[in-house]
Amino acid sequence: MAKTPTLAALVAVILGASVYTVDAREVAVVTMFGAQVVRNVQAPGLYLRAPWPIHQVQRFDRRSHLMAGTPAEVLTKDKKNLVVEPFVLWRVSNPERFLEAVGTAENAEAQLNDMVNSRIAAAFGRRDFSTLFSTDGAADPMLPTALHTDVASVAGPRLGIDVIAVQLRHMGLPLQNEQSIYERMRAERTRIARAYRSQGEEQAARIRATADREAAAIAADAEKTAAAIHAKAEGQAAALYANAHKADPDFYRFISRLEAAEAIVDEDTVLVIDSSSAVLSIISEGAP
Repeated sequence: MAKTPTLAALVAVILGASVYTVDAREVAVVTMFGAQVVRNVQAPGLYLRAPWPIHQVQRFDRRSHLMAGTPAEVLTKDKKNLVVEPFVLWRVSNPERFLEAVGTAENAEAQLNDMVNSRIAAAFGRRDFSTLFSTDGAADPMLPTALHTDVASVAGPRLGIDVIAVQLRHMGLPLQNEQSIYERMRAERTRIARAYRSQGEEQAARIRATADREAAAIAADAEKTAAAIHAKAEGQAAALYANAHKADPDFYRFISRLEAAEAIVDEDTVLVIDSSSAVLSIISEGAP
């Protein structure tokens, strides 16, 4: 009777050691004594195996991994230094190949980092510095589309991983070159600003000269018109004076004397005049 529980416990241990699970977040590889691959499991579920150490189960996370690449210094086509920091989104696609090639996510990312940085350096080596930081023209992607395709085509069969995306997290200048680059950029912008100011001053001078010519022409036309109106008015006044003199010469002379007296005499005027003066005769004799 004592052997039955012992036997049942032994059977339970053997069955427990012969069953394993793979959940939806994992892929697994079953190996014989940790070396020869027996099964590649990519679907979640409950599976049987030979007890350990005959069969060993290696599990890998099938979810996407975000790898922050190490900063790398690259040269542009015109020999300008840049520091780039890529990031890569990847996941395990072939667990058997992944186990054989790298075994762990850390080893996979180390190889992936070298692979990505070398291709980014080659891509930047085909572009001039000015095309990367220019504000003119249409916006171009920093990395060519073919770079992702190239990395994915190599990483899949070599490492057993699927490369989802390759992008730049940061791109900048080396610290030792940053200040000199900024100074050159500032000098270039200053030169452009001076050119714009010079063009603006030239255009302003042309506009002012044109405005002065137009103002002078308008003033000359106005003076000419005013002179014509004044001459016409003088002619009409002279005609009126002539008609008045012709109609009544004595009255015209009387009015003329009054106007002359009004022009030279006011409330505070003291006159010393000859008794035979025409002005005095108006006062003493009245109208002629």
